Amino acid sequence: MATVDYCALVGHAPDEVWKVLKQFGQISAWHPAIIHSRIEGELPDGMVGCVRHLTLENGAILREKLLSVDDSERRLSYRFEESPLPVDNYVATIRLTPVSGEARTLIAWNATFDLREPDPQQQQSAAIQALIVGGHASLASYLAGNAQH
Repeated sequence: MATVDYCALVGHAPDEVWKVLKQFGQISAWHPAIIHSRIEGELPDGMVGCVRHLTLENGAILREKLLSVDDSERRLSYRFEESPLPVDNYVATIRLTPVSGEARTLIAWNATFDLREPDPQQQQSAAIQALIVGGHASLASYLAGNAQH
């Protein structure tokens, strides 16, 4: 099983960051690789078990199921239900940690997955790392833009 970890700070309080991240179906508002997102079916956005349907920039579809949400820990996890990536058993976890005495938050991103084919050059891990880093950067920009309004 492959693992990708990424941790970085944003200059916003954990509750402010959590308010954005826990809106599971609204990821297209801040993630640059996702041009449209919506929650499928009857379950409301943010309820464990809901599935978000994502349309990527290249037109590919990604479906992700929310596995857990913990408001007190500011943590959520989800898995791929359908993905254009050549991976199986993909599970991602996002956890927020306050920086004591500051309006900053450490965001820890973690993804585990199985590769469908050997990847000696670590290209799939690098691609997933790039998606996570890009998503983090755009989340930080989105939060900064909202703070100015």
